[in-house]
Amino acid sequence: MINCVEKRKTALLGKLYKTNNSGECVLIDYRGAKHVTVTFFNPECSVTCELSNLLKGKVQNPLLPTFYNRGYIGVGKYSKKNKAAYTTWTSMLKRAYSFEFHTRYPTYKDVTVCSEWLNFQNFAEWFYNQEFSEAKDEKGNKYHLDKDILDKGDKVYSPQNCCFIPQELNGLFRDKYLSTGNLPKGVHFVIKKGRFRASLSVYGKTKHLGYFETQEEAFQAYKKAKESYVKEVVEDWKELVSSEVYQAITNTQNAKGSE
Repeated sequence: MINCVEKRKTALLGKLYKTNNSGECVLIDYRGAKHVTVTFFNPECSVTCELSNLLKGKVQNPLLPTFYNRGYIGVGKYSKKNKAAYTTWTSMLKRAYSFEFHTRYPTYKDVTVCSEWLNFQNFAEWFYNQEFSEAKDEKGNKYHLDKDILDKGDKVYSPQNCCFIPQELNGLFRDKYLSTGNLPKGVHFVIKKGRFRASLSVYGKTKHLGYFETQEEAFQAYKKAKESYVKEVVEDWKELVSSEVYQAITNTQNAKGSE
């Protein structure tokens, strides 16, 4: 005599179901109301879920790129519940693929995410294996995911290029320079004085470096002060960043100093 589970299994196997966000799927296995397996067609993927959620259309295809038409959750142990990794991942995708974000920050228009990290499972696995991925500075600010400290100027988020650095260090390379037109960084022409002024942002405040006859003189003053300031700040953070990050920044500064 066929029991109730077998009867229902026979009735449901091969049946198509529409979902709210992932198209159609077909039921391929039934082990009870709490454990049914469906297969999506495009992209092809099998998912185990509860029958009640399937009937409500709440089952999603984890391989469907629903994040800016690029990123997808993937199949594995990580989910939205892994909040630290998930928030960092979605923010990264936003910087790379959000039209609204690029309108406000056009320098990110050429930024991309490597194919490996479009799958959240891969990104989360990397994230939780990084020493400083969940670190905070003394003010409670989370460390930033950075893509161009290890490889200066790189525009691809990838395991090879990325690291986590404190906000203060990250800010060293994003000063609000007092420059206009085509003047060098840190240089501003003061009309009233008829001379060029050099200035630098130091610990959140603008430091006046002097007035100069030429923009080149002003820039050299800025450059010297900036290199000295960076070395000072980097040494303060030496024990609070990875040795790889410390070495990369030190090498960059040494290279600049020899120019």
